[in-house]
Amino acid sequence: MLTKPAYSPGALGAVTVKRPRILVYSDCSFFAGCENMPVTLLGSPEIGRKFDVMFAYRYSPKYADGLSSRVAPEAGTIPVRVFSTDGVLTALDRPGLAIVSIILRLTGFFTLLKYLFALHAVAVLFFLFKKVRPDILHINNGGYPAAHTCISAVFAAKLAGVQRVIFVVNSLPVPYSSFGRKLEKPIDGFVARNVSVFVTGSEYSGTRIREVFKSAAGSFLTIPNGISVRPMKESAEAVRERLRIFEGITVLGNVAILEPRKGHKYLLEAMAIIRDKSPDFSKVLLVIEGVGSERERLEKLAAGLGIKENVRFLGREANVFDIMRIFDVFILSSIGYEDFPNVILEAMSFGKPVIGTRIAGIPEQILDGETGLVVAPSDAGALAGAILRLLGDAATRSEMGRKGRERFESRFSYEKAIGNYEALYHRLMEGLPA
Repeated sequence: MLTKPAYSPGALGAVTVKRPRILVYSDCSFFAGCENMPVTLLGSPEIGRKFDVMFAYRYSPKYADGLSSRVAPEAGTIPVRVFSTDGVLTALDRPGLAIVSIILRLTGFFTLLKYLFALHAVAVLFFLFKKVRPDILHINNGGYPAAHTCISAVFAAKLAGVQRVIFVVNSLPVPYSSFGRKLEKPIDGFVARNVSVFVTGSEYSGTRIREVFKSAAGSFLTIPNGISVRPMKESAEAVRERLRIFEGITVLGNVAILEPRKGHKYLLEAMAIIRDKSPDFSKVLLVIEGVGSERERLEKLAAGLGIKENVRFLGREANVFDIMRIFDVFILSSIGYEDFPNVILEAMSFGKPVIGTRIAGIPEQILDGETGLVVAPSDAGALAGAILRLLGDAATRSEMGRKGRERFESRFSYEKAIGNYEALYHRLMEGLPA
């Protein structure tokens, strides 16, 4: 039986049993960028000296594989086996079953299934919380409502008597624009009343979630994600040699899951525009790291645009940060469903100039004209113009990269984020406003 420690700030670090216990719970189908902050907290020596941190997650093989590459086997991780509609959708994603999926959606089957699974998750998480007895429950959700088990965690926490709940929203909340969302207003009201503080990575997302919960009392806080610069496992020279990228080639880089929301279509169209405007196009290479459902379509698009030789699809790289170090310019062409992309911070940490789109929190990361360039989303022409501006000016690339690194170190570093979360944990334990 786990015992619940009393909070005693003066004794922190001296008596291990008196460290407040924090349970982080996350639900994502795979180990995405929004999962970096929870495992950073789990592995933080600074947090670990003052708090007893445990990490629970909805189990799936894909997520467990990604997690195992980021945390030590002895870390306090708890796989939680609850049902998810993701598994049902995956099972139906087969030739000949598309019509079945459509019928089930139209009949409301998936909505009913979601709520049944949510009730099951409440029960499973209730028993977990009663066993662990956390002083603080830290919920990490992709967006809002997003993963139904994260909503279930709030209900389970209430039933289990957990007094302090942090709810992190890593993307934009869904407004009440559909009938289904309007039906969820009572659930959202319960969540708002029983969450101590909502945390977002960007001011933009914070404003949006305040709009969703405008009729409910609640506390809201913005804590930008922070990342630690990881050690190099493969030298830049070795990476270039392995990928057969020769001297004199300017490397444009993109790291993102291959889904429509990441805007790869517009990035490839921008490359076709650059081909027609740049006499040195043969010395330009776009490297795309990532996997996803769009790969085949994007490869066909690149071939159809006549830029196949200037685009390299890498798939998933084990050491993606080593790949990013060889980029001359980093580009994120997202068109929606972002908040505060970690990958932009990672590029900044390596001193890379960044081209991003004007959505969500991206303009809060990139200082337009100083650390990179910000363009309109879904605009291949604007994207091509920004790339052309940097392609022909190595000095500007270097200066923007230097300023980006300075901005990263002052605002988005590992130390900054850890300090912000540590301060939040202490305030909640002391009963102070978040």
